[in-house]
Amino acid sequence: MNNKRKTKGAAIACIIAAGAMQITSASPGAETNMDFSAGADLRLRYDGTDNLPTSSRGESKASDYGRFRFRGWMKAAYGDSSLYLRLADEFRAYRAPDSNSRKQRWPDVLFIDSMYFEETGLFGTIDLKIGRQDMSFGAKRLISDGTGGDGSRSAFFDGVRATWHADGKRTLDAFGVYQTADDWLPTLGRTHANNKKPHDYDLNGFKQDEFGIGLYWQDRNEADFGYDLYYVAKGERRGHKSRYRSEGRLSDTHTVGFRLLPRFTKTLSGELELAGQTGSDVKLAGQGYAGVTWEPSLAAKPYLTGACWILSGDADGERGEHAWHAVFNRETGLGESIAPMYSKYSYTNLVYPHVAAGCKIGDFSKLKAQTGPLFTAVKEDDADGSYRGLYAQLKYEISPAKLLGFDILKGGKISFQVECFDKGDWFNDGADHTAIFGRMELAWKF
Repeated sequence: MNNKRKTKGAAIACIIAAGAMQITSASPGAETNMDFSAGADLRLRYDGTDNLPTSSRGESKASDYGRFRFRGWMKAAYGDSSLYLRLADEFRAYRAPDSNSRKQRWPDVLFIDSMYFEETGLFGTIDLKIGRQDMSFGAKRLISDGTGGDGSRSAFFDGVRATWHADGKRTLDAFGVYQTADDWLPTLGRTHANNKKPHDYDLNGFKQDEFGIGLYWQDRNEADFGYDLYYVAKGERRGHKSRYRSEGRLSDTHTVGFRLLPRFTKTLSGELELAGQTGSDVKLAGQGYAGVTWEPSLAAKPYLTGACWILSGDADGERGEHAWHAVFNRETGLGESIAPMYSKYSYTNLVYPHVAAGCKIGDFSKLKAQTGPLFTAVKEDDADGSYRGLYAQLKYEISPAKLLGFDILKGGKISFQVECFDKGDWFNDGADHTAIFGRMELAWKF
């Protein structure tokens, strides 16, 4: 095994072991006050798709499949110290296409989705979390998913996060992460149809090891104005050869930005986020978001947002020197029928002016919608045009407990989602059919 991988695994194991010793022992004569808790959640999805886009400006065949994800967790706490463990498994059942009929079948892979030691109130102002954990900041445009290669199966980061509570509603987060291309922790499961072993899941999608450090400051002290400031340095080593060895050229990116959240009146608010990026493969890139939201004071809590999201691009394509390079936010994000247009959801080269709206329907459901045209910020050399297409999404969420009035149904949610993407001249001829996505979902926490 590679010495660096050994060192990393041993270091995290030792830290978690030290935390376990701390929370399972007390001084002589002291009263032990251990607190154990446990729970689980499941997610049932049935997805249907047709003509979804691909990153090569083509389109995929129709698909029809069910997805089942189960996660069970347990927590042991002693005072301000705790250990948390969550195991997860997601498998699928495909009706179409037939080529996927053996993909991710039951029982697929049982894996460690979270495993961390946490200390709160350290020195009175610091919260510390060490190990495998979920992490996101702001509007999730920069950091939200550390394992973009496996879709929504998992989103964890392996690393350390320290949160300093300055005063009031002001915090500074400092974090460091190291994401391997495959899972270095034990897994249990079957060999995939493509003859890959369970530990060979390509977690980030690019067969590369990724690591990074960052600072994220949030200030919400003023009711009429909040802001974020951040800096993230990320390294990527492509050319992953095996579970224990990563080869290839090392590249780095440095991203700095801010996010402003002004409130103009009781019903009108805004959001502005700007970020710049440079590095070994990026000469200069950037992203920007600007939006205004109107929320009238009505029982249905309606809202209407007009916004534009821009990501810089390059004529050479996704890896060009002026193309925005996704940091740690490679989730489906904007939409399920849009994300496959980018390699492993690595959004770049995009201009998306849009409107979004939503409201409550009774006390038991919510309706959300958004639509707008998509363009490339820079025309790519291999594309005929710069118009990606017109996108629309409609989502309806129901709370069974509020609908039927039974407390036993608390923790449950039912949702229906429909998307339509009318492709433009950015796509290859013959691959520009309208993309359709539909989803039914039942999610439950207990």
